[in-house]
Amino acid sequence: MREEVNTREELLSTVRNGISELLMLIPNLLKLIYRLMQDKDVPATDKAMMLGTVAYVLSPLDFFPDMIPFLGKVDDLLLMALVIKRLTDSVSYEVLEEYWEGNDELLETLDKVLSYSTLLLPPGLYRKLVKKARPAGFADLNFDAQ
Repeated sequence: MREEVNTREELLSTVRNGISELLMLIPNLLKLIYRLMQDKDVPATDKAMMLGTVAYVLSPLDFFPDMIPFLGKVDDLLLMALVIKRLTDSVSYEVLEEYWEGNDELLETLDKVLSYSTLLLPPGLYRKLVKKARPAGFADLNFDAQ
């Protein structure tokens, strides 16, 4: 019985830690974006794309109006994910780790989630939107083989 209590307490502790990490994801992501926008090594084009994306998301005019259930938010989320991916790809991973205040595993997970968002795009659009930010010699296994 005592062993079961410890396991339950450990599980609750793990869940609480996970929830607090997820709650801090948005503030940590906003800090990361802010710091990348201040970084002199991030190209002005990438910074302009980020500012344009924020304006698009805040604008009442949308490709899919926000009144349309599901689709109204998907275009905003996809565009944000792709532009954040481009912004984070414009610097080295060491710079991201320096600017990131959250758990390192969460940064890796964030990078994976952003990478998955690129799978929703045709390869031509992906190359125009995201891949141009990649450093020379970067091998993208998702689209280079096609």
